[in-house]
Amino acid sequence: MASSASCLCVKVYSAEGTSMTFTANVNDRVKKINEHVRAKTKVPVQDQVLLMGSKTLKPQRKLSSYGIDKETTIHLTLKVVKPSDEELPLFLVESGDKGQRHLLQVRRSSSVAQVKQMIETKTAIMPEKQIVTCNGKRLEDGKTMADYGIRGGNLLFLTAHCIGG
Repeated sequence: MASSASCLCVKVYSAEGTSMTFTANVNDRVKKINEHVRAKTKVPVQDQVLLMGSKTLKPQRKLSSYGIDKETTIHLTLKVVKPSDEELPLFLVESGDKGQRHLLQVRRSSSVAQVKQMIETKTAIMPEKQIVTCNGKRLEDGKTMADYGIRGGNLLFLTAHCIGG
């Protein structure tokens, strides 16, 4: 358990004027605060910018790297950035002996259902028979590429659903 001298009270203020309060340790990474904010606001971590004054806090850095080193309350501002709806070149890898690869051009806003339609045109596998995963997560219809934090160059893995096999 951390000593009380390294405990912090973190107050995060949103642009709408609401505030959130979390406890943290000086050795915690900024990403931990981002995760707390995501849990309260549903704003994905990649769409958050945390500011301390005019300084942007980087998710991979520890709070202590910003000179925060004693029991205190720090005030942060949450800025939500609207991600661009850029095209994401993704590679689809089919399961099986050949492991064929296909290039897909999708957008951050593309739904999983839309991507499955693209996959059908490349593989002739119907969407309802497709199991698509990325970064170890099964992609669910009704969600978008942005919901999964998918970036250009990521690999999508396709497995065909087989009943009784």
